[in-house]
Amino acid sequence: MLTYTIRRLLIAIPIFLGITILLYFLVSITPDGGPLAAYVGPGKHLSPQQLGALKDKFGLDQPVPVRYFKWLSALVRGDLGNSTQSGIPVIQEMKDRLPATILLIGFSFIFQELMAIPLGIFSALRRYSLFDQVFTVINYVLYSLPTFWYGLMLIILFGVVIKVPDPANPGFTKGLLPFSGMVNLRVSPPFGSPDYSSYFAAHPFTALGDLAAHLVLPVVVLATVGVAADSRFMRASMLDVINMDYIRTARAKGLPQRIVIWKHAVRNAILPIVTNIGLQLPVLLGGAIVTEQIFSWPGMGSFYVRAAGTGDYPVVMAYTSLLAAATIIANLLTDLSYAFVDPRIRYS
Repeated sequence: MLTYTIRRLLIAIPIFLGITILLYFLVSITPDGGPLAAYVGPGKHLSPQQLGALKDKFGLDQPVPVRYFKWLSALVRGDLGNSTQSGIPVIQEMKDRLPATILLIGFSFIFQELMAIPLGIFSALRRYSLFDQVFTVINYVLYSLPTFWYGLMLIILFGVVIKVPDPANPGFTKGLLPFSGMVNLRVSPPFGSPDYSSYFAAHPFTALGDLAAHLVLPVVVLATVGVAADSRFMRASMLDVINMDYIRTARAKGLPQRIVIWKHAVRNAILPIVTNIGLQLPVLLGGAIVTEQIFSWPGMGSFYVRAAGTGDYPVVMAYTSLLAAATIIANLLTDLSYAFVDPRIRYS
């Protein structure tokens, strides 16, 4: 397996380089002026001499291939440049926001798979039943929901329509679930700040409850499409397996149904699902862009949206490169996980 892993890593290098070349050249030829527009700023008109001085300062007077190799060499060293809006190193801004995104996509992934796999198995075992037919319709509806609309509907329902008494303000009501940010800033410091660590240590249960309440709506929105997709894959894979000869033989030997299903059927049906599950991680990272923006979640997705809107090209390049790397790594981990799911698979 070590040889296979090294070979896959070596193959991943030119793939990643190809993606970065495409991204860099697309950014360089954008019709709004490319990277120079980010340094000039919106609504500003500079003289040709001033523009020439800016180009010389930031190296934008050089050919695109030269600029790309300089950017790539800095990327290899871990230097992602500075944000054109804040002037702060991009890697520092990403470090500050990455924990919030990891928390969101981590819980979304766990919730998604804990729901999708059992529902897919149960639907396959109850093929053509009322549950299977209703669940199929619901899956198609959930799979087709636009994330931005779905998120807004949940905000209206659980944040505006459904009210509960507010313990902090007797006589007043509040929405059933919070729908903005990660914590209640009226009682808690911002998540990730130095003060938050002290607050968490002093009030761990209150802090965890507040964070969990803020996680509910964005996690549901981010995981809904994945639940619909993965459960359908699991159902189809189970239907293929339960009609195999070895399943009929196991039943004919008098093995209990739970042994037949969980030891023989599920272990063989799960293998095709591993690929789909592995690719859900970069999908969740990409889907966090919309979800974080809707719920004002202070993570990488909302950071990327603001950067794209203001033409902050160092941030845009850093985030898209991270997304490309996550997709490549997820593919590699998915392939390697086959050997653990099915011991018959060996890499030589």
